[in-house]
Amino acid sequence: MAEAFLGIVLENLSLLIQGEIGMIMGVDEEMNNLFSTLTTIQSVLEDAEMKQLQSRPIQNWLLKLKDLTYEIDDILDECATELSKLEHRNSKSSRYSLKKLLFRHKIGRRMKQVTEKLDAVAAERSKFHLREIAVERPNEFAATRETGSILNESRYIYGREEDAEKIVDILVNQVNDNQEITILPIIGVGGLGKTTLAQLVYNDPRVVEHFDKLIWVCVSDDFDQKTLVKGMIESGGGSASDLVHLDALQRVLWELLNNKRYLLVLDDVWNDDQEKWYELRNVLASGRGGSSIIVTTRLKKVADIMGTLAPHYLKGLSDEHCWMLMRERAFGQEKQEFPNLEAIGKQIVSKCAGVPLAAKALGGLLRFKRTEKEWNYVKESEIWELPQEETPILPALKLSYHHLPLSLRQCFAYCAVFPKDSQITKEELIFMWMAHGCISSKGVLEIEDVGNQICDELLFRSLLQYVPDTYKPTLIMHDLVHDLAQSIMENKVPGTQVQRTNFRSASSNSKIRQVNLQEKFILFPTSYQPEMDMPLVLKNFLRLRILDARWTRIESLPCVVGNLKHLRQLNLSGSCILTLPDSICSLWNLQVLNLDYCRELEALPKKIRDLINLRHLLLQYCRSLREMPSKIGELTSLRTLSLFIVDRNRGNRLEELQCLKLGGNLTICHLERVENPMDAKKTNLAEKENLRHLYLEWEHENTASKSSGEEDIERDEKVLEALEPHPHLETLDIKGFGGRHFPVWMSNSTLAKLVKIYIQGCDNCLHLSQLGELPHLKFLRLTNLARVEYIIEDESGNRLTSVQQFQSLEKLYLTTLPKMKGLLKEQVMMGSAPKAFPNLKELNIRDCNSLIMASLSKVDRNAPTDLYVDFKEKLTCITIETNLKKLTIKKAKK
Repeated sequence: MAEAFLGIVLENLSLLIQGEIGMIMGVDEEMNNLFSTLTTIQSVLEDAEMKQLQSRPIQNWLLKLKDLTYEIDDILDECATELSKLEHRNSKSSRYSLKKLLFRHKIGRRMKQVTEKLDAVAAERSKFHLREIAVERPNEFAATRETGSILNESRYIYGREEDAEKIVDILVNQVNDNQEITILPIIGVGGLGKTTLAQLVYNDPRVVEHFDKLIWVCVSDDFDQKTLVKGMIESGGGSASDLVHLDALQRVLWELLNNKRYLLVLDDVWNDDQEKWYELRNVLASGRGGSSIIVTTRLKKVADIMGTLAPHYLKGLSDEHCWMLMRERAFGQEKQEFPNLEAIGKQIVSKCAGVPLAAKALGGLLRFKRTEKEWNYVKESEIWELPQEETPILPALKLSYHHLPLSLRQCFAYCAVFPKDSQITKEELIFMWMAHGCISSKGVLEIEDVGNQICDELLFRSLLQYVPDTYKPTLIMHDLVHDLAQSIMENKVPGTQVQRTNFRSASSNSKIRQVNLQEKFILFPTSYQPEMDMPLVLKNFLRLRILDARWTRIESLPCVVGNLKHLRQLNLSGSCILTLPDSICSLWNLQVLNLDYCRELEALPKKIRDLINLRHLLLQYCRSLREMPSKIGELTSLRTLSLFIVDRNRGNRLEELQCLKLGGNLTICHLERVENPMDAKKTNLAEKENLRHLYLEWEHENTASKSSGEEDIERDEKVLEALEPHPHLETLDIKGFGGRHFPVWMSNSTLAKLVKIYIQGCDNCLHLSQLGELPHLKFLRLTNLARVEYIIEDESGNRLTSVQQFQSLEKLYLTTLPKMKGLLKEQVMMGSAPKAFPNLKELNIRDCNSLIMASLSKVDRNAPTDLYVDFKEKLTCITIETNLKKLTIKKAKK
């Protein structure tokens, strides 16, 4: 981990030197000396990190180096901040001010001091006999393990019978007639038993009988085609000992496989170079139909490149199967029973997290231990604290880490700051990486895009996993992978109420970079956390990059928060905060200000536009907020502004959104205050390609004025027409719109990604746009539409026969539509209609007292549908041509 962060610091230092910041600040010599020493140390870090597992002195050396690296990072951050302020002020005189001279003197002194410390640390490396290696080859020392196809039948295998049966069936029965080679990837984290499963399949009698030739090759790090082809020839019974050239090897392999149905196992594949795989695949094309390849890998990216079938994801074993494995290793063939030890052993199983390697390793550790004290020691110890020479768990998993590019190592190790089983949204994790300088923008890519790519890469490598069925993309880390991250971080995350540190073993509070003011670090708290001593925190932790006070009871922030010059992220979401101090506007480096669910927040600081590096201002559900600070459009770095409140004053109009490259969610409130529809056009929503969710709200004073003011009605229609979004929009929510007709763009088939629409409180609306033409609309909710009579109708008078309506819709909710007669106008008027809603799974109708007919026909009659209808006497017919999953019919109260 020291190597990964040192690479980031070196990159930052190089950029500062190239920008001649050292010359401007008068510390050019100091910066170059730092760069030279850091580069020298970097050359031996890969070797040091590999050897630290066996050497406590090297571990201590790396800890000292890591601590110094963070100190250097803070100094560089202060230099970059000071220069940024000077450039922003655009004042040449300020370069020679007394304040500038004092800053130069202070920074110069600190750089000399830290360079002296670094030189002393660098001098120590010689006594460890560390080898200098090229940083471009970070994997040279990665441990490898060659595997074979032989399955020891005397060894028990538990919990993999169903996996093996499924794969054997695919190979022997399902792809038997395929003319092209079938490639089946098996994916799982290290130690999960991918190789064992492949051996189980490889040696199955049905497989042995089915294939003419069986070949096994352990690939590991080296995807050299010559080496692999030679290995295939030898495993297949041929001879390649006297062959040197690749062409000769390829010809022998071609002949060996020619017109034979073969099974090839490529075990432990790491290569994600498509060209290398395509070259090898061409050589394997000589086999006859039904030939298959099994690929075992930890990386989803490898499976995507090589696989022709959907990958087989290997899951963890049950606790019962893990215990059977561990018991076999711990007790062997002993007949004597140890009930007390077994009781402890079953508790130890929870540490295995379903990973067979862990169960076997822990069982082996306990093999000759027969006292409760010894077994309790293992139970109470974290896996990374157990003797490395006795437990191969972490070395096996660490191979995944050493295969990571340097740019990903720091991001992976950072995940150790979260407790086991913590869930965190993808967005929040990226924000945290940004705050600690783990990622930076590259070329045309925004820094958030880079973070998203890194997340995806860690997912591909099975180092992170998605949590299913969550509102936002949410991530979790396998327990043993979390152990790996913590072993790399080399310090446990304290679970104290006041602080949670990361990245360094802090010798003083001033070095702590991240503070959470919660008793537990949880994403969606269910209750408020106790109020903390915020002044104490702000006084003692001056190097904070992240201050997380979500869901605390604090009502105000002390003014000294403005002293946190390094702060990148301030999270006050769900707190009882009423106002923010003006000093917050001096947080020059602040990137994320999270005020979501601050329901008591009444105002934002007037000079918030001074936060020129602010990228994300999160204000969802801040219902007490009545106005926006003036000229928020000057925050040109903003990428998220989740709430904008329209005002008639200049500086608070919709034109403030014009130049902002906003994405994510955007709610625009009080659109009734827009006096000129041309102002709405200035929002430039059609150019905001990263905007995914748009919420538009009008709050007319009362229904009477809305229905009687013709001018207001026409203005609302023109305003909504001008707010046409980019085709990438996914969710549209309209509330309180006073017009009679929705704009044409709402039925535009170019909105190909629109999947959800919610329309409510639009009392003047007479007709819905042709929403049924939206190709991917899956969810539609209509609430409190006083005048709408039909969901589907053609205002031009033409029959709806050319386009199947609502072809992708799965959920339809209709609530309080007092004049709605039916879903389709033609159905009510003529008794028949074109097919619509072919994929509807859930229909919910409530308080629609004029409903006459609701008839649906489905293409898939086996798809389940939930139906709830709340009606009065006028309902004459409900027809659902499908197999209902749930049907509720309720007569409403008169």
